[in-house]
Amino acid sequence: MNKILIIRMSSIGDIVLSTSFLKSVKKKYPEAEIHFLIKKEFSELVKDHPLINKLISFDKKLGIKELFRLGKFLRNNDYDVIFDIHSVFRTRVLSLFLRKNLFKQIRKPRLRRFMLFYAHQNYFEKSFSHIKMYHTLLDEDKTFPPTNLFISSKEDKSTKDFLNSNNIGENYIAIVPGAAWSQKQWSIENYNKLMKRLIDSFKSKIVILGSTNDVICDQIIKDDNIINLKDKTSLRMAMGIVKHALHTLGSDTGLLHISEAMGTPVTMILGPTSLETGARVTLHDSKVIENKDLWCRPCSQNGSRPCYRKEQYCMSDIDSDKVFDNVNKALSK
Repeated sequence: MNKILIIRMSSIGDIVLSTSFLKSVKKKYPEAEIHFLIKKEFSELVKDHPLINKLISFDKKLGIKELFRLGKFLRNNDYDVIFDIHSVFRTRVLSLFLRKNLFKQIRKPRLRRFMLFYAHQNYFEKSFSHIKMYHTLLDEDKTFPPTNLFISSKEDKSTKDFLNSNNIGENYIAIVPGAAWSQKQWSIENYNKLMKRLIDSFKSKIVILGSTNDVICDQIIKDDNIINLKDKTSLRMAMGIVKHALHTLGSDTGLLHISEAMGTPVTMILGPTSLETGARVTLHDSKVIENKDLWCRPCSQNGSRPCYRKEQYCMSDIDSDKVFDNVNKALSK
């Protein structure tokens, strides 16, 4: 193999999980040049990744003409094999420009997902994971390397300087309270109770991470030990912050997956999503907190489906004591 293309355009969590597959490809074809195709808005995530020789970004805002241009560009690159670990409409269009015998595409469990979400019948094997699904293209189905992301030594120093300038230091817990969909978001009441206990128990700072749309970050209690960095960091800076955190906790969001890829264990609070939808931790000291005894969950792939019950029990039944106990165990080791 001389040149390999891996396609995973979105989203943050899935791109992070794809770095396990990337590592396996490099191990299997150590001499190959690896190109990685990703949406432009996510390209910062894997910028300067040591296993990626060339990063190709796709700007979806430019529409179908850009997709056709990209297809012709890829065809002229003479790849020995293309691994499509996204398998969506755009990647199928791209496949039309590439030699069919070289284009290897994952098979998503769409029927099983439909049965799980709408008929509440689970036909997934217990060992299912997105990482395992990606590795089927390499005919591997047992053990897989951990996810991994990197920041440069310069970025690492900038992160430490930023933490020190904000009087944070190194003794802090990162919390990511927001989520792309409100159904995946734990209550502000529980977060506030939890943070009070964490501060009292560990004498550590709490660093809040979030973006513009994460209104919940503005509802966090005011405390000298809580530093709200909503909208104050770039993605690369946030990667550095979770890297140096004692622990990271929040819902099934991209930053939780990033934290694990940077080597920091997490406590992931699952509501409408589940292991079958890709909401899975990878580090030994990470933990998933979920209400397993509900017939209605998971109810969607990404948590976007509004809850049809009078109360969203998958989230409301998870109290702050349960989450604190897990963080306490993780930090007491």
